[in-house]
Amino acid sequence: MNIRNPQPHSGFLQAGLLLLSLALAPLAHSENLTEGDVTSFIASMEAMQPLIDKHQDFIEALEDPADKDPEVDFSRVMSSMVDDVKGHEMYDDLDNLVDDFGFSSPEAWARKGDRIVSTWFAIEMEAQPDMAPDMAEMERAIAEMENNPDMPEAAKAQMREMMDQMMSTVGSAARAAENVSESDKQAVRPHVERLKAVMESEDNEFE
Repeated sequence: MNIRNPQPHSGFLQAGLLLLSLALAPLAHSENLTEGDVTSFIASMEAMQPLIDKHQDFIEALEDPADKDPEVDFSRVMSSMVDDVKGHEMYDDLDNLVDDFGFSSPEAWARKGDRIVSTWFAIEMEAQPDMAPDMAEMERAIAEMENNPDMPEAAKAQMREMMDQMMSTVGSAARAAENVSESDKQAVRPHVERLKAVMESEDNEFE
């Protein structure tokens, strides 16, 4: 009796499930933020100080003193920090903390936080449209500097690096803001001042 090998069927099934998961991935992110998401995230950040104090040495060790202006991906500010603490005791402490505020994991907390921070930045840009430097003006300034025969090459290199970093940061922030929905803005807007206070606090060095 000739029995067919079921392996090809299993492979097709796995491929189908993979395609389905890829198709559904954008839908997971399209779920709108709620005010409950926002207030829970802010409350978790307000409760963060004891964790920061406990792991202050580790946090300081993550900082590169030579990198005065590290490149920031504004679309995943919180996720980048969670990536940094994985494998350390701080990750487990963070897991326990965010669980108290209804988040299933540090990664889930960070994904919500990324959207909330991006939305906050978008709201700030709407309120102050001139807060971001003019990219075309910056490019003209770089060209003028490059063509200045009186400026030493070392000074040009330093200025070029600084302006490239600034342009990269501005571009990252603008891209993050462009992807923010009006619904997310409505959820975050009533809590902007509280969010701004906790994110800009000098005592909170985790963000």
